[in-house]
Amino acid sequence: MREDIEDNFDIAEWNDSQRCMKCAKELFPHSPREAEKWAIACYHSWTSSGLSPERQHDRRNPRWRESLERYNKRKATKVIYY
Repeated sequence: MREDIEDNFDIAEWNDSQRCMKCAKELFPHSPREAEKWAIACYHSWTSSGLSPERQHDRRNPRWRESLERYNKRKATKVIYY
């Protein structure tokens, strides 16, 4: 048996961490490192205080949908130089 595989894998914890990561990617689509740091802090805050990831990211940036749409439009725009 391999030592690097955890025997006590918990699917509920995995789902919760993925929920935090989804919110983090919505907040920080341009920076995976910042998204990961925020997701870790969000998960710890969620488990200790009970504040959901969605509420935390709404508190962090109330207009996150507008920001995400703007980022996706910029990403899709291709500049053609002649």
